[in-house]
Amino acid sequence: MQEEVRAADNLLLLETNIDDMNPQIYGYLYDRLFEAGARDVWTTPIYMKKNRPGQMLSVLASEDKKDACASIIFRETTSIGIRVRRIEERLEADRHLAKVDTKYGDITCKVSAYGGHLINVAPEYEDCCRAAREKKVPLKLVQQEAMRAFEARLGD
Repeated sequence: MQEEVRAADNLLLLETNIDDMNPQIYGYLYDRLFEAGARDVWTTPIYMKKNRPGQMLSVLASEDKKDACASIIFRETTSIGIRVRRIEERLEADRHLAKVDTKYGDITCKVSAYGGHLINVAPEYEDCCRAAREKKVPLKLVQQEAMRAFEARLGD
């Protein structure tokens, strides 16, 4: 993906505030929304009228996925209204995957750059979990080893 400021590819932000739903539903809801093509889904804790705690559900989706995502929100939550906003532009970092060889096995790392500079490296969580289970070591050790292997690959 090219690093640049670009049009938002007809992205929409669907949002709704929820204060009366069993929180166990959110995990299932996220899965359904991603299956329907949502690019990202998140919740933000908020306080609503009468000082009730609630969640603002936010869904980032392309315009052609709007109806499918809205339908899931209405069917799976207690929401009775959804705000829809167009995303005018979006900044994106260049991203790619890099595999590193560690003493726990191969681990994929997500690598991001912006303006020609490395800005983030993150060992892939699922790869690290698999290796930690297989080698019976703490997850944090696998993550640390993956970062060491990536840094060694970069050199000085």
